[in-house]
Amino acid sequence: MRVVVVTTSFPRDEQDACGHFVAAHARQLAAQGHEIHVIAAGQSRGRGPEERRGPLCVHWAGGAPLFSWPGAAARLRRAPWQAVCFADLTWGVQRKLRALGRPDLVIAHWIVPSAWPLLAGTRHPIEAVAHGADVRLLLRLPPPLRRHILAALLDRGARLRFVAHASLEALRASVGGPLGHRLEAQSEVAPLPFELPPIDELRAQRDRVRRELGVGLHEALVVLAGRLVAAKRADLAVRAAAVPCDRALRLVIVGDGPERRALERLARGLGAPVAFAGQLPRDRALAVVAAADALVHAAVEEAAPTVVREARALGVPVLACPAGDLARWAEDDPLLVLAPSEPAAFAAALAALLRRPT
Repeated sequence: MRVVVVTTSFPRDEQDACGHFVAAHARQLAAQGHEIHVIAAGQSRGRGPEERRGPLCVHWAGGAPLFSWPGAAARLRRAPWQAVCFADLTWGVQRKLRALGRPDLVIAHWIVPSAWPLLAGTRHPIEAVAHGADVRLLLRLPPPLRRHILAALLDRGARLRFVAHASLEALRASVGGPLGHRLEAQSEVAPLPFELPPIDELRAQRDRVRRELGVGLHEALVVLAGRLVAAKRADLAVRAAAVPCDRALRLVIVGDGPERRALERLARGLGAPVAFAGQLPRDRALAVVAAADALVHAAVEEAAPTVVREARALGVPVLACPAGDLARWAEDDPLLVLAPSEPAAFAAALAALLRRPT
């Protein structure tokens, strides 16, 4: 089967953390024997007909100034004029689709903007993957527009894949009635695959990574990894790290974004034991997570956070705020602990988690 994946987030290279779960999904499809073409936002439409990535053919469709780290929403807040890049991307996607001929299936990663409006004018069979941010955007739209977008997709027979039950339930409840029933009937919930380097290799780097991060022999290493944007609530982790604990700890923040300077000022003002590692290559970031005594995930708006799944696959305990499907996961995982989004309570839960045997 010939499958085209349309996405606004795709890694520029193998060490880019951006959209790595989309790449993992595309490679999974290729391993099942499908011919996979990826049409992705970024770089230049004139770069060439395709870029080979193992079994994948990647076609860059433009729009790079908008759809780049740390995300379109953050870039628009900083430079609203970059919205013009969306027209460039739309033209690029349509041009690439025409050049590829008629696929058997188009998989759009993110309902908005990939399935709609980027693919609104096509008649190809569509599967739309909802990650969470797109569902939150839909829920913020005026109800008539939200209903129009969903009805347009469902009317053309699109299938929807939600990575979290909570996202599907929230969207279905927001439209209700016959449209909500149709949405449920044409949807499934299935987390996306993710890829890790060999776990034994990551664990073998533990002592060296901790030394390089300046973690003391008796200190607990706590890691937060992700984009430093307001929605990720890294400030909660910094404030919790400043609360006195019965075990010395060091919070290492892996990632970058518009909130970094404010977080650095907050950490200095509180005297919190926080180090900022910056944006790291993906393998290095995973090695830091694997070396941790705990990972903290402070966001209160999530669906099915990949970093939590990666940490648990590496055997690292996780403290998170209840969001998305995390409560559902925590029912079956004693080392995935949920805590209120308040510094003292979060700090107390972290201290208790660090005392638990792993």
